[in-house]
Parts: sequence; structure tokens; C-alpha cells
Amino acid sequence: MHAVVLLKRVLDPEIPQSAFAVDPERREPLVPRAPYVLSVFDGNALEVALRLRDALGGACELTALSFGPQAAEEVLRKALALQCDRAVLVSGEEQGLGARRKADILAAAIRRLPPADLVLLGRQAADWEAGQLGGMLAESLGVPCLPFVSEVRRDGDAFQAVQQLEGGTAVYRLPGPAVLTVTNAGGNVLRPARIRDVMAARGCEIAVLALGELAKGDGGTAEVETTALRLPPPRGKAEMIDGATAGERARSLVRRLGELGAI
Repeated sequence: MHAVVLLKRVLDPEIPQSAFAVDPERREPLVPRAPYVLSVFDGNALEVALRLRDALGGACELTALSFGPQAAEEVLRKALALQCDRAVLVSGEEQGLGARRKADILAAAIRRLPPADLVLLGRQAADWEAGQLGGMLAESLGVPCLPFVSEVRRDGDAFQAVQQLEGGTAVYRLPGPAVLTVTNAGGNVLRPARIRDVMAARGCEIAVLALGELAKGDGGTAEVETTALRLPPPRGKAEMIDGATAGERARSLVRRLGELGAI
């Protein structure tokens, strides 16, 4: 079988707000020294795919696919270090492209690969967190989409997928092919790569597809404009109220509220 995992390179979401700024002219983040990382939910999707391959005894071919600038090769090499069989980069800027256009471009790239039984990606990206790509990609490919998946198993000639719900889980049997968006269940933390595999991945070939080849001749023309981008207002301060008993804490709270002029 063949599974394709979509991986996105994003600005590290753990950057402290004090180190984050916005370019008012370009309307984009201004953090030149900040690191870029693999979007965490895509890391969960990669782990689910790796566990499926482990369970199948290696009888599963994995392709890592990313859309972005040449620097996105960094996340693809991370996947190669974890023993993905191939890596493919759709080379181009995604800024200004809506989810519909990105889905069509990625679907075109997937069609150039060996037929995929499963396509896995994170439930949402760690930058804009829109969570739209999975469903639109499934529509572009003409296959079903199952969101919020935490585990996938082979079930005869089909797949069994566990879906996370607010009150529990649901289990689906999918004949495939299908698109699965993966959530961050406790067991989906991406495994670390071995040092020797990281070193070996540096020399692995990454196939590159030009955006113009996949964008139906329009070169990926921008269709979305960011009209404003600003930092959220700073959060209010929190204070801890001391006291050995509930009565003491209540008196301390009333006294502090009085000092602040709230009562």
C-alpha cells in the first residue's frame, strides 16, 4: 500500500509574544531570527503513518509531500530521517493562495505519485489554524475525508480509523482511498529520529515539482489578500490569593479587590 503525508513548514508557534512583530507594510510576521518548524499536527499525521507501516511489517510505502519555498526541504528531510521512502517538494510561495487553490495544486502533485491508498495531514496548520485543507483536498481528489483521526489500522482489504469525538471515539471502516486529517491524541507524538538517520537524510534526493506545472497554467496567482494583521492585545495579569483556609483566602481576596478599587 502507499500513503502520502502532507507536511507544512511554519513559523515556530512557541515564539514568545515579546519577540514577535508584524511588518505593517507587507502585513506579515517580522521575526527574522525565529526558527521554522514542522507544523505539530502534521507531525502527528506522520507518526500515525509510521505506526501503520510498523504494524504492516514494512509493507507500506510512505511519501512525504510539502508545498513551500526551497527551505521547506528541512521538514522533508526530517521525514526522510524517519524512514519515509520518498520526499516531494512543490516549490513555490503559498502566500496569497486560498485553501481551494492549494488543495487543487496538492491534488495535482499527488496524482503524479504512485496511486495513494491514504493521504494524511494535520487537522489544521499551526500558523493560520483554518483547518480547511483536508476536506477540500478530498474533494479535489474525489475521495472521502474523515477528520480528527487518532489511529489507523489495516483491516483486510480496507482500513480501520479511530476518530476522536468530544465524548469519546468512533471507529470507521474505509475501503480507501481516503483523506484523513489527524489530531493530537496522546499517542501521536512524533518519534525522534536517530542521529545516523538524520545524517543520512542530508544526502537523500528530494523530488521538486514547480508550482507552475501544477497550477493549471496560472502560476499560482494570488487570490487572497491580507488587509490587516496585528498582534492581539496583551493579556491581563493574574495574582494568586494566599490563605490556609477558605475563609482566609476569601478575606485576602476581598482585601485585594478593595486595594484595586474593584469594590
